Amino acid sequence: MTRTLLVLALLTGGLSGHEVTGACTGDVVVGDPFDGPGAVHRLSGGALVPVEAPELGEGDAFGWSVAMAEVDGDGCGDLLVGAPYADVEGRKDAGAAYLLTSKGATVRLTAPEPQQDAHFGWTVAAKGELVAVAAPYEDLAEVKDAGSVYVRRGEAPLRRIGQDTPDVPGNPEVGDQYGWALAFGAGNSLVVGVPYENDDGTGVQVEEGKIDSGSMTVLADVTAQRLSGTKWEPPDRATGDRFGYAVAYVEGSGIAVGAPQAGFVQLFDEAVAPTRKVTGEGAFGFSLAAAKDGRLAVGAPYAGSTGAVRVLSMADESVDRLLVPGQGARFGWSVAFAGNQLVAGAPDDQPYGTAGVAGRNADTIEAVKPPEGAEFGASMAS
Repeated sequence: MTRTLLVLALLTGGLSGHEVTGACTGDVVVGDPFDGPGAVHRLSGGALVPVEAPELGEGDAFGWSVAMAEVDGDGCGDLLVGAPYADVEGRKDAGAAYLLTSKGATVRLTAPEPQQDAHFGWTVAAKGELVAVAAPYEDLAEVKDAGSVYVRRGEAPLRRIGQDTPDVPGNPEVGDQYGWALAFGAGNSLVVGVPYENDDGTGVQVEEGKIDSGSMTVLADVTAQRLSGTKWEPPDRATGDRFGYAVAYVEGSGIAVGAPQAGFVQLFDEAVAPTRKVTGEGAFGFSLAAAKDGRLAVGAPYAGSTGAVRVLSMADESVDRLLVPGQGARFGWSVAFAGNQLVAGAPDDQPYGTAGVAGRNADTIEAVKPPEGAEFGASMAS
């Protein structure tokens, strides 16, 4: 397994009885999916607290990605933790994920029809009781790796959404990997990144056209009986751009979509109209995180020898700050805001990976390291 096969998973079934540490306001949750079956830590006040995991199998990649929700309304975050390499019902790497509530309950979620190598939970998003989880390697009939997204509210059954779903823009094609990136937007809208989609116009193409140019779709309301959405592709798209590799929603401002292979982030307003294109180097746009005050963190983990993170404003072009650690490796692989602090993962920093913490106006980055691990900082959420 390699990290080029990226990111996470979510919840169904029913495990319980674990003493799980919740994450309150200002905390960041950091994943280390290659530490045995995987591990997750809570970073609070500069201290790392391990999150007790449910029963796992070796190589499940628990912590491949993480998200935070607040499903029980108690003021502390419930954790969504991905294990996309978990075997389910004898199907290898079908994928599973876990909802760890602040009250100590654990709920396991799998696809209604688990599929081998689907990596259910590759990406996850949460907004209150509304959750979305992607299986971007799921096959649709004879269409390999077309990808699907599953959504549910509360304890309702999972609802599958794909590019073959009526009224959803796009066409399912081999290797699209629909749902590679997810973020909830305004209301019940969902932003879906499809970075491996080919430029196909209105038709269906396989290994034709501008391969892996990528696209982004905004589903207007994933709870609506009849779905609708808007699909957007850069007008100057090129082969290999991978537009849609990372997505984020900045409340009250709009959407950001990364194309790290091309090195840009496209900003949109609330009406999904493009507003500004920001360019950078070193896989700029590989990861994205939004702050409540309108700031946007953009990871560029291949910038220079250490990686870097730029902090922008959706509304104010004069706000543009570059953070580069003094040492490290792949800084900016993952990013999250916690109050006035920015936290960025550097999972290749030896020996176990690092989370770099920087204050809003700080000139230095504080390195937080686990006592043991493998690639601490591969995922994070706040």
